[in-house]
Amino acid sequence: MATTRIQIGPADHGRRMSLEEFLEAEEEPGYRYELARGVLEVTEVPNDAHGKIVDNLREALSVYRRAHPRLFLRIGHAGEVRLIIPGLGSDRNPDMAVVFHDAPVDDRGRRVPALAVEVVSPGASARRRDYEEKREEYLAFGLREYWIVDPKDRAVTVLSCDETANSTWSERVVRGDEPIVSSLLPGFAGTVAELWVDVEPEQGGAA
Repeated sequence: MATTRIQIGPADHGRRMSLEEFLEAEEEPGYRYELARGVLEVTEVPNDAHGKIVDNLREALSVYRRAHPRLFLRIGHAGEVRLIIPGLGSDRNPDMAVVFHDAPVDDRGRRVPALAVEVVSPGASARRRDYEEKREEYLAFGLREYWIVDPKDRAVTVLSCDETANSTWSERVVRGDEPIVSSLLPGFAGTVAELWVDVEPEQGGAA
């Protein structure tokens, strides 16, 4: 007998679910869904400014990939990469993730990303999610780097996993015309300022 799938939508924001239930759930389209330590988070699709920042970063990474054609397997956007952390009951969809050719394969037969990027959305809860909750979750997942792109501060925080210090993050914040230095991407020349090229301020504040 077929099992009826759980259906979730924006009204279910804050609902407690197991990781297994979330992975099997049927989502109402038009929203973003993540499981945060057993609690469902439903958010609006990011605005144009957010999307343009992601697009600018992808272009910078694509320039680097063309110069290093055997390094990247792919660059994934939200919805194309899932970071499942069973120990914390979380399932995250980063704004962007980079998968390398030599990456190990997970239980679902997918190569595991080494680098994930989040562009911080407005609001205290979004900042806490990206700066605190995902910082811990992505370390537990085993990411080698996590970039936090902050439109409010016009800054990028680069977190690199330091395996010699019991797998903790080392942190560097860059701004303006400073290059985004990455141990995974030697010679990467993208700057923080380039992420805001052609980004139009949203009504009520800057992107």
